[in-house]
Amino acid sequence: MKSLQILSLFLLIFLSPIATDHCFAAQEVAISSPSGIQQIHFSLLNGVPHYSVSYEGKKILADSALSLDFAGGEFRDALAVERQQTHSQNDSWVPVVGSKSSYPDSFNEVIIQLREATGKKRRLHLTFRAYDEGVAFRYSIPEQEGIETLQLNAEDSQFQFTDNHFVYWDDYPQAEYSRVRISEMPGRSIRPLLVEAGPHFVAIAEAGCLEHYAPMMLNRSGQNQLITRFRSGTVTAKKTLTTPWRVIMVADQPGTLVENHYLLQNLSPPSALGDTSWIKPGKVWRSSLTTDGAKAIIDYAAANHYQYVHYDAGWYGPERDAKSNPLTVIQSIDMQETIRYANDNGIGLICYINKIAMADYDLDNTFRTFQQWGIRGVKMGFVDWKSQSDMEFLFAAIKKAAEYKLIVDIHDNFRLTGIERTYPHLLTVEGILGNEERPDKGNPPKNVLTTSFARMIAGAGDYTPCYLNGRVVSRSFQLALGVVFYSPLQYLHWYDQADRYAGRSFPELEFWKEMPTTWDDSKVIHGSIGSYMTVARRKADRWFVGTIVNEDRTLEIPLTFLGPGTFTAKIYAEDPEDKKLVTIESRQVTANDSLKATISSGSGCAILIMPQVSKPTRR
Repeated sequence: MKSLQILSLFLLIFLSPIATDHCFAAQEVAISSPSGIQQIHFSLLNGVPHYSVSYEGKKILADSALSLDFAGGEFRDALAVERQQTHSQNDSWVPVVGSKSSYPDSFNEVIIQLREATGKKRRLHLTFRAYDEGVAFRYSIPEQEGIETLQLNAEDSQFQFTDNHFVYWDDYPQAEYSRVRISEMPGRSIRPLLVEAGPHFVAIAEAGCLEHYAPMMLNRSGQNQLITRFRSGTVTAKKTLTTPWRVIMVADQPGTLVENHYLLQNLSPPSALGDTSWIKPGKVWRSSLTTDGAKAIIDYAAANHYQYVHYDAGWYGPERDAKSNPLTVIQSIDMQETIRYANDNGIGLICYINKIAMADYDLDNTFRTFQQWGIRGVKMGFVDWKSQSDMEFLFAAIKKAAEYKLIVDIHDNFRLTGIERTYPHLLTVEGILGNEERPDKGNPPKNVLTTSFARMIAGAGDYTPCYLNGRVVSRSFQLALGVVFYSPLQYLHWYDQADRYAGRSFPELEFWKEMPTTWDDSKVIHGSIGSYMTVARRKADRWFVGTIVNEDRTLEIPLTFLGPGTFTAKIYAEDPEDKKLVTIESRQVTANDSLKATISSGSGCAILIMPQVSKPTRR
């Protein structure tokens, strides 16, 4: 049930009357989350809006200035509070696909309406929200006399930390992470940015619709201070402008930030799609660019509970050649035969298309033709993420795909901001240094275990686990990745082809066969950034657990997440004699038990837990 009411007890207001158009309003407001754990404070210091953030009463961000740099003048100085509006919501919602069957969506909110005290007396609104998962703010320029066109040269939102904390820095969505002090950040950081703030963990993220805005980056500014910057260009708008949300998530454990990734969706508009019945998540295997290759994978997919086969770059010609027409199929592929065979076996076909083809050819005609052929989804490559125009192009392509009922996987550089709530056919994105980079060439287990925390705060990530490929050091590690990295469209066997499996038995692949890609519940059981992580996810009455480690480690995995009753735990562990082999062991367990996993460096463990079925008693 949704409850919308005037805030009362949770809102601390320090009244200091200001005469502005005969209104009186507070100069300081502190708004708390429903449980009181998170708090964001607004203040007007010498006419400049500021905010600060506290967690469990401890200051996380000190007073941080807020301003917008417009062509023609900044909304910075001599602002006064006109009035304020307050709201409270206690709600939840059911995602089309998700890491949980429903997401809590409860917050307290205040909208501060500001006006320049002198000069043009332009109006600026600031909205602050406090959830138990984190706090957020955004700017709005309401429609007003004298403003026809807005050109935003910069957004100057500060994040004033209380110390020179460690951050997990990357300046490119597929870069290796570096753990450095704020003062040592070598350049701008992309979001989300994970920060170690003493005993707490903080994430700075971006949420909501970026369709007409430029993506946020974070730059060093003053001492212990970060500030927002556009990755490229400026932002323009007609008459009004509302920015995306700037989000500060705080938790005692880094895994809690990952669990709470849905906060970005809470801050995004509800689904724009009426009918979502055609949106099907699932497991995908990439085919060679041949008809026979696809058929071999379709046979495997049909027998092993996979949902899709994929033709990647090159199926319509050289991917970097602007003359490669996405409606012209290379000779080695009989597209209609592939689709017929896939349909007959209950498997869908996903096809790659990059921005070159999307921009140079009629996208409406292209996607209409894909639908007529029977293609079920598109993987968009070479996606730019720098500027407002990049975002407008990308959103137009996402909406066009929905028009023709094509599910979407965005590759290369984009990271989610919660827009998968608005466009739920956008099932996954890359924006991640996955298995395309070898462990010995830039993506060692330590980085994977940084990525699993820092990157996954943004939501779904297409990591592309492998299995038989030579880059694989530990196959039990790869098995676990399908659980550790949440992705409703889970690309498996990324560098493998079906002929490598012919005539060979891999009983442990039962784990991927049974593993779904969306969940009713998800929990990060324990972990340490760069060191180890255990994730448990439930579908119906079965739990899937994935553990990966960097160093040699023995872990106790508590099973307190299980409900009442007795269960069978099937454990897929590394063979002590050979990391590329997997052992299988079954045990009877209850919620009072824990499982001990002894794992060598760069390896992992996967566990399938099912309710134990009682055998009927003979009479």
